[in-house]
Amino acid sequence: MKRTAVLALIAVLGCTTATSQRPQQTPAAQSAYKNLQVLPKDIPREQLLATMRGFTRGLGVRCNHCHVVKETTPKEVLDFPADTKAEKRNARVMLRMVHDINGKWIPLVDPGVTPGEPRVTCWTCHRGKPEPEAPPKPEPPAQQAQPHP
Repeated sequence: MKRTAVLALIAVLGCTTATSQRPQQTPAAQSAYKNLQVLPKDIPREQLLATMRGFTRGLGVRCNHCHVVKETTPKEVLDFPADTKAEKRNARVMLRMVHDINGKWIPLVDPGVTPGEPRVTCWTCHRGKPEPEAPPKPEPPAQQAQPHP
């Protein structure tokens, strides 16, 4: 009887141990970010944070401008992978545009530009504001008085 109970206990413990162990992840798999569509999937954490800081400075916003807030107490928790907010989708379009300008168009205008050196950034247009200011509209030409005949 004791022997059967011991064997049953070993079997139960063996099953729970086998199912609770998770496969080992490689460092690359552990550090991969979810839902990166424009930035490189293997971007180093420091570079990702620097890029995000550039967005916040360029637009004068905080992370929650583009990212969904899941919780506010005891601290703000953001859902970084979520695509719920239009601002995040717009940011991707703008980032593609900036990459295109820096990669294709700037070298045409300035062939001596250092490859990879960003000439156009969020700041170029936004100047620390979420919406870039439109340039002033030109004044219509003044109407000259017609001489009377």
